[in-house]
Formats: sequence, structure tokens, C-alpha cells
Amino acid sequence: MLLALLLAPLPAAAQQRASLANHLEQALAIDAAFRTLAAQRDAVAAQRALVRSAIPGSPSVGGDWRSNLRAGPGEANEANLDVAAPVWLPGQRAALGDTVRAGVEEFEARLLLRRLEVAGLLREALWNAASAGRDLRVARDRLATSRDIARDVQRRVDLGDIPFTDSLLVQNETLGAELGLAQAEAALIAARAVYRVLTGGAEPDLPAEAVIVVPPRVHPALLAANAGVAAAEAQVRLVAATPRDNPEVGVFGRNDAGRVNDLGASLGVRVRVPLASNARNIPRAASAQADLTRAVAERALRLRLLNAEIEASRVALRAAEEAARIARRRLAVANQQLDLARRAFNAGETGLFDLFRIRQLQVEAAGGQAQAEVNAGRARSRVNQAVGAVPGAEAHFVSAR
Repeated sequence: MLLALLLAPLPAAAQQRASLANHLEQALAIDAAFRTLAAQRDAVAAQRALVRSAIPGSPSVGGDWRSNLRAGPGEANEANLDVAAPVWLPGQRAALGDTVRAGVEEFEARLLLRRLEVAGLLREALWNAASAGRDLRVARDRLATSRDIARDVQRRVDLGDIPFTDSLLVQNETLGAELGLAQAEAALIAARAVYRVLTGGAEPDLPAEAVIVVPPRVHPALLAANAGVAAAEAQVRLVAATPRDNPEVGVFGRNDAGRVNDLGASLGVRVRVPLASNARNIPRAASAQADLTRAVAERALRLRLLNAEIEASRVALRAAEEAARIARRRLAVANQQLDLARRAFNAGETGLFDLFRIRQLQVEAAGGQAQAEVNAGRARSRVNQAVGAVPGAEAHFVSAR
């Protein structure tokens, strides 16, 4: 259903996404949340060493030595040595392996989701910089036109065609245009600074996303939700496979020496089997089941939110593109009005106030058209964000079965 809406990416857009992908990698390299998730994934993956181990824990070595003081120091001695190790419960090793694998996959999915989130921050920052850049161009055009009109007015004032007070009006308009230009320059500097902070110094000199790209087969958020459910299910199976602590098997030896009744050495085997109890198992099972219930509910909620977000972004895109078309037509009319008004003013057929009133309409139309174009581009970017398209990360997504 969604693919019918999406357009095929253009070669130029592919190059742009590659550049944005480079900036995304720079941003992820300094993103605290992304680095934390990567460290947590590595910590879970390190548990594979336990799964590969022949025993589910560390072996232990113990011993003691006794001397019969009544017989005299060194006359009757006894030495004991004990070596023990835990053993796997039936099915525990496989269940733990499933838990580790599901945990790693969950963090991998959460890393993809964080990648998408950072991409969203970059997209918004990029469009903010693009918007500020367009506003700056509009402000420069306004100032250039104001100065052009000011030269015409000053020439006519010098010739005595119009009063000196008209030159004051032009000066006021020119100063206003200079103030608008200074404010636009400051806004652009601030927008570029935000982008540099996100990327660790990269400049937002990329062309903004202009097309809707083909989305991944599985949205990163849904991928993370599915992985969370799988991890919770694996934990439930692990709890079921470990109704008691691990049994322990040990070998001990004893050596008697000196003035004792039975001289010599002996060897024995010791087995320790903890018993299952409700006090231990009921809370663990309830906690695992609660995590599973939460994960399933979050997955259902995430799916509803994703569908709503995608539909809302599509509606917003259609509205933004229609607004951009109207804004372009309005600007064309305003430019034509301004051209006719300037000719009429130069011919003495209209006054300066009427010229500036029409000029103000043209400035508003130019600003509205620039903002409408930015809004349309931002809407396309938000569709890409809603469907889960990460710049340069299409290969990371696989189809869920």
C-alpha cells in the first residue's frame, strides 16, 4: 500500500543520501545513547563464553588440615582436599544460549532504531539550516530591491519630482531590509551551529532530501519491538528451564598420617543438589512473564503509532506540496505586480506609498514561497523518517518472518 505512494530515488538524491549517511556516521560516533547501546550489546554477547563453557560457573577448590593435640604436635595429622564444579541443568544451556542470542538481536535492533532517531535529528537540523538559508536569500533580495528603489527615489528627489520626505520613507524601508538581513544571517549561523554540534563539526552544506525513498521491509521500531518480545520469551523459557540452582559435583580426598587408628588415604565423590521452592521460582516466573506482557503490549502500541505516523506524514506531504504550488503562483503574481508598480512609479502614475505596499506584498509572497518549499521538502523527509528509511542503512534491514 505504501509503495504505491513512494517515488523511485533519483541518482542525485542517491548521492545526497550518501553524503547525509557520512554525516550520520559522524553523529553516531559521538552519540552517547548509541555508544551505550553498543556497549550493552557487547556485554550481552560476552555471555556466549558461559554458553560455550562445559560448566555453568566457576569450579572451586577447598581443603583443611587437622592435628591431634592430645597425641602431641605432628603425631596425628589429617589433611582433606575438595574439588567441585557446578553442572548444567537439563535444557539450561540451550535456553541460556537462546537468551543470549535474543538479547544480542534486541540490542542490534535498538541500535538500528537509534540510528533512525539520530537520522531524524539530522534531517530536522538540515531542513532548519535550509530554511534559514532560503530566508537569507529572500532578505538579500529584499535589500537589493530596496536599494534599487532608493536610488530611483533619490534621483527624482534631486530632480525635484518628488518631495524629500519620500526619501526618508525609502531610507526607513532600506534600514528595515538591512535589519531583516542581519537577523536572517544570525538565524542561519545558529542553525548551522546546531548541525555542527550533532555531527561533531560537519557543515550542513548538503542538498536537502528532495525525494521519497523506498522504505525498508521492516521498520526499525517494529524490528526493535519484535526483538524485545523474542528476548522476553527467551527469558521465560530460561526461567522454566532453571527451577533450581545448579547442582554441584565434587571429588574429595583424605590423608591420615601419624599415630591414628586408620592410616592411609581415601577418595570420595560428593553431590549437592539444591531443591526447587516456590519462594525462589514464583517471583522469577512472575517477573519474566511481566516483562513478556510489557513487550507484547509495547509492540502492539508501536505498530499502531507507526501506522498513524506514516498516514499523518503522507497527508502532511500532500498538503505541503499543494501549499508550495499555491505559493509559487502567488509569488509569480506578486512579482508581476511589483514590476508594473515600479513602472507606474517611474512614470509618475502612482505614489511611493502604493509602491511600497505592493513591495511588501511581494516580500511576503517571496518569504511564503521560500517557507512553503522548505515545508514541502521537510514533509518528504518526514515521510522517509516515518517509514524508517535511514540514510545509507538500507542493507541493515531484513524481512521478518
